[in-house]
Parts: sequence; structure tokens; C-alpha cells
Amino acid sequence: MGGRKGSKSQRAGQSKASAAVLVFPPFLFLGPCSAASSSSFLQTNGITSVLSIGSTPSEKIAGVTYHRISMVDSPSAPISEAIESAANIIDQVAEADGKVLVHCFAGISRSPTVIASYLMNRQGMSLKTALAAIISARPTVCPNTGFIGQLRSRDQELYGNDSLGVEELPRRTEDRVALLTEVEKETEG
Repeated sequence: MGGRKGSKSQRAGQSKASAAVLVFPPFLFLGPCSAASSSSFLQTNGITSVLSIGSTPSEKIAGVTYHRISMVDSPSAPISEAIESAANIIDQVAEADGKVLVHCFAGISRSPTVIASYLMNRQGMSLKTALAAIISARPTVCPNTGFIGQLRSRDQELYGNDSLGVEELPRRTEDRVALLTEVEKETEG
């Protein structure tokens, strides 16, 4: 029989692991809720903390510290309080030489917004550079239009320009990747 290798639980752990990715080496990971409950993913990657944005993992893994911040995935939802709290948690993990997985339900809108803001506010990246780093690692990322608008405003406050230049990200993955691939070419030159 030419069946799949590994047990069903091993394959499930692998699919969860492939869904979550390292977006800012060596310590900042992004993924869906399922990755936060995958002991194989967390252990393999040395994750010491999980930051849940708006959703709680179904199962908590021993030896991992869990944090939760409320944030609604709605274009009208304010993000400033959530992103500041999240940045403080991420900084604490990084300062302790830990690794953190930031997740929401699907890892597409809320958690990428938190990570983009962190990269802008704490790592000195423009919005376009931050999103390019995130989307090159996890192409399904697509923050809602309200979150993009708030991040664009922050980009303007921090750096005096709107580096993204669009009001919303393209819906098609290929178009998002193409839009943000330009930044890699700009920074290489």
C-alpha cells in the first residue's frame, strides 16, 4: 500500500506547522489558532509564548505561556490599544530570548495587523516593508480595509509618508505578492 507516511496526528501536526511561519527571525511567528495548540509545532520551533489576538487556542500546551488580547476583526474596530499591549508582550518575550507565536483565528487579518504594527513601531520598518516581510512568509495574509487604513495613518505619523500607497490590499494572493515584491527590489538596489 502506498499510503501516507506517519500517523494521522503526525500529519495534522505537520499541516499546522506549515500554516504558521517565522516572519521576523529569530523570534516572531505568525499563524492560525490551530498552530497554538500544536505541541509538535511549538516544541520544534522553540515557541515559549503564544499571543492570541481575539481567539483562544482550544488546547494549551504545558511549558508555553499564553496571552490573550481582545480585538474584533471588523473594519471599524480600533487597533491602537491592542497593538500597544501586543508590542509590550512581544518585546518581553524577545528580551527573555524567547520565541512568540502571534495568532488569531485564521492568521489572515488581526494577527498580521498586530505584527505589522510591531515591525513599524519597534523595528523601524515602513508599512510596505513590514507587510512585504509578512506576506512573503505567509501569502494568505490580507488585513481588512479598516486595519490597513489605521496602519497607513501610523505609517504617515512615524515616517511622514504613505509607503503602501493603496487603500486596501488586492484580494488575489498573486496580486498582493506582486505589489509587495516591489519593496524587495527597492531595498536591494
